[in-house]
Amino acid sequence: MTKFKLTRGFLVMALTAVLLTTGYYGCDDSSVTTETDSVSLSITSSKDSIGDSQGILILDTVKILIKDIKLDVASNIQDSTNFKTGPFVLFLNLTSEVNNIGSAIIPEGTYDKLKFEIHKLNDNEPLPDPEFADANGRYSVIVKGRYLGQYFVYKSSKSAHQKLNFQFSISVLSKTLSNITLVAKPYIWFIKNGAYLDPRDPSNSNDIDNNIKDNIKNNLKAFRDNDKNGLPD
Repeated sequence: MTKFKLTRGFLVMALTAVLLTTGYYGCDDSSVTTETDSVSLSITSSKDSIGDSQGILILDTVKILIKDIKLDVASNIQDSTNFKTGPFVLFLNLTSEVNNIGSAIIPEGTYDKLKFEIHKLNDNEPLPDPEFADANGRYSVIVKGRYLGQYFVYKSSKSAHQKLNFQFSISVLSKTLSNITLVAKPYIWFIKNGAYLDPRDPSNSNDIDNNIKDNIKNNLKAFRDNDKNGLPD
């Protein structure tokens, strides 16, 4: 394993919650306001990475199969709102651009948690992306890149329920844009005890799979980011 100093390498993923007006007819039916689906889900990332500086691990593509994104109402563990049901592919853009990947409408309220499931589809479920299945089975995460200059494709079949607490509760108000940005660290999926795990070596699969599950759960950060610059407002 190759030792390194972990200083950089953050992937920024953005989740946007928006509410616009509810459509209605006026009493004389002469005025109509149309309801618009304008809760958007978007992703962005930093160009910096530990792989760029070390020349050991460089990620080109990260795709995660996700279903059932929910926002939990603050102080009410039984009350949550669907953001997106899925399943759908969460494509982690490894550039600084912001990409929208979905939309919905979120009711007014204050939310303090985000829940979702990393989900390997069953054989009878249609795939939103054919790369998530091959002759060996079905997968929930696909990572492509280079390790010590050699190309690799890593596929994980790990499924897991994830719950992320916001640092500060986020209020969603009518006609007001409320953007939530998540910051993730996919490079550390391939690190254990300060050393890189070679994704080409099958003996590292269990450690990498556990990192994917644990690091998404424990290392994602979320905050209000209405200007979508990847920094807390």
